[in-house]
Amino acid sequence: MGQIMIFVKLETDSGLVGWGEAYALGHRQRATREIILALGEALKQMAEVSPRAFLHRIAKPMESKHPGIDYASAVSAIEIALWDLLGKATGLPVHALLGGAIIDRVPVYANAWDSPLQTPQAIADRCAMMHRQGYRAVKIYPLRQSSLAEAEACVRLTREAVGWDVDIMLDFAIQKEPRQVLAAARLFEPYRPYWIEEPLAGDDPDALAEFRAATMTRVTTGERQAGTRHFRHLLDRRAADVLNPDIAGVGGILTMLEIGAMADAHSVMISPHSWNSTTVAFLAMLHTCAVMPNAIYAELYYDYLELGAQFADCDYVIEDGVASLPRKPGLGVTMNEDVLRSLAP
Repeated sequence: MGQIMIFVKLETDSGLVGWGEAYALGHRQRATREIILALGEALKQMAEVSPRAFLHRIAKPMESKHPGIDYASAVSAIEIALWDLLGKATGLPVHALLGGAIIDRVPVYANAWDSPLQTPQAIADRCAMMHRQGYRAVKIYPLRQSSLAEAEACVRLTREAVGWDVDIMLDFAIQKEPRQVLAAARLFEPYRPYWIEEPLAGDDPDALAEFRAATMTRVTTGERQAGTRHFRHLLDRRAADVLNPDIAGVGGILTMLEIGAMADAHSVMISPHSWNSTTVAFLAMLHTCAVMPNAIYAELYYDYLELGAQFADCDYVIEDGVASLPRKPGLGVTMNEDVLRSLAP
């Protein structure tokens, strides 16, 4: 089916079912799967299970002081499933369990992923189509083009296609030459990008801080890192305006909330990354965004909407660029397991 997806199903003795989703990386999904199975065996030994108890009694001890995105993705999937179970057991949506929503609709931006590579005009036309459907923010990858001139054309044509009232996010997807990155950032400034995402590697906070100080555009980073320590370093070095940890890869909902609180104390925004399906992890992201005062946009992979609808009934509607907040108990998802099995390799 193209996109790699990893789902977790937890079932209680009473028959309740909870669903989670892991951040799936190509060629590494087997590692995440094996970690999930190991964590699941440990989970079975707990007399009483909750998301927080799972994190502190199982996940953190098993981490053995060697965190990584594969491990954190497995932890995320199980932790999200535990929240789904807890919500269904109490009859409450997850956002109510987290203290209550402060918004009832979550702004989303549509990722105009251009693989295979498209021409600047094709990308602009695609963004215009998304805008006609009501999306008020789109993300493009200009530095995938063959030259800086083509990259500039990509940004310019997209701005012309969607107008000045639409936010345009630029994903640089980690470049290696700081001077070239800065030259591109300054070239794109007249088109008023909302942010530049991953201009340089997120694990080099000092380089990111230097880049941020040299450009007028917001800097976003965080999708490839897990746990809280890395984000604390980013905040201490004032290396970002927006953090975008992935809800299914950072370690789960509680970890996302902890990062969000740290960011809020530094006047930094949160915009969760979501390189997953538009089902389980997306719903978890909506619940989490709804309770964080510094959350701005949630990410939507537009191309996954049709696929997700084949195997999941999700309690949200996207209209005019915002997603409605789930109201059903738990995450608000019902999975069609027969369709899932048919899609499995």
